[in-house]
Amino acid sequence: MSFGDGNVSRSAARKRVAVVIANPAFSSTTGWPVGFWWSELTHPCLAFEEAGYGTEVFSPDGGRCTADALSDPNDASGCSSSDLVTQGFIHTPALRAPVDATRSVRELDSSKFDAILRYARLPGGELLARGRHVMPWCSEDELKALGANYVQAGLWRSFAVRDGHLVTGQQNFSGAETARLVIESPGR
Repeated sequence: MSFGDGNVSRSAARKRVAVVIANPAFSSTTGWPVGFWWSELTHPCLAFEEAGYGTEVFSPDGGRCTADALSDPNDASGCSSSDLVTQGFIHTPALRAPVDATRSVRELDSSKFDAILRYARLPGGELLARGRHVMPWCSEDELKALGANYVQAGLWRSFAVRDGHLVTGQQNFSGAETARLVIESPGR
């Protein structure tokens, strides 16, 4: 499923972005249920849509994804209560639908997208992240293992960087900033 018109061809002016979110899991540290962070999806999707991009949501296993409860503006903790962008997505069935039926990353055809992160490869097959600067996100250790250079701006701050064709952002506060760097990036 996709936000916007998923039937627009790549030759048209509308660019496409593949967004990958986490499947439901349990924290190995706390044992609590965890999932994707709403603002890491909703804020970039809003920025991409406003810039005329289409987005499609994938997850490692496909299927319904569940957000981390603390990222829900309606959660009793109040942790994300001021996140009006996410509130709009949660309560708009057409915007929430892609989260309820993601496609597996195994189905992701990178040739149909203008932007994707993590396992993106260069035409020669080398991982795009190798030797690049990558901010922490849930897969920080895995990206380091892929050979990415780690830089960050401190906890709970918006921080994104572009290194060639690789654009990455740090934590849930960086979604819109990361999307803006993708939008401003030169074409392939």
